[in-house]
Amino acid sequence: MIPLDHVLEIALLISVAYLIGCALGYGAHVAWRTLAARPRVVSRHEAQSIATAIAVSPTTATPAGKSAARRLATAVERDVAEPSVKPVPAMQLRPPQLPAPRHGKPDDLRQIKGIGAKTESALHDLGIYHLDQIVAWTPSHIDWLEGRIAVKGRIRREQWVEQAVLLLTATAPA
Repeated sequence: MIPLDHVLEIALLISVAYLIGCALGYGAHVAWRTLAARPRVVSRHEAQSIATAIAVSPTTATPAGKSAARRLATAVERDVAEPSVKPVPAMQLRPPQLPAPRHGKPDDLRQIKGIGAKTESALHDLGIYHLDQIVAWTPSHIDWLEGRIAVKGRIRREQWVEQAVLLLTATAPA
C-alpha cells in the first residue's frame, strides 16, 4: 500500500505543474493576441489591389427580411469598407453575388459532393445560386466563404469549383 504522505506529495506536484502550465499558456495567449493585433505593413501594390477590391465589391444594404447569413455578410462588408476601424485582409474577397436567382430558379447546388441542404441554403443566403458563380470563385473568394459558412477547408478538399466545372461542361444525355 502507498503511504499517505507519498500520495499528498504527488498530488501537490501535479497541482503545481498544472498551475505553471496555466500561467505559461496564458502568457503565450497574450503574446499571440498582441502580435496578431499589431498593425501590418502593406506594400503599395497590395494597397492598390485592396482599394480596387473594395471599390468593385458590392456593398449594398440588404433589407431586414433577409437571412442572418446575408445580414452578417453585409455587416462584415461594411466593416471592411471602413479602413479606419480595422485593416482589410488582403487575401479575402467576397465572391460576386446575385440579388435573386436568374429566371427565378436556382441551380441544384447539391449536385456538388459536399453541399447538402443546409450548405445550399447558406450559399443562397449569400447570393450564390448558380454553378457558374461557383466556377468563377478564386482562392480569395474561397477564403472569404470559409469564414462565413461552416465548411472550414471543405471547398478545396472536396473540389467544389472543379465539380461545378464538370457539371457545367457535362453533355446532356441524348
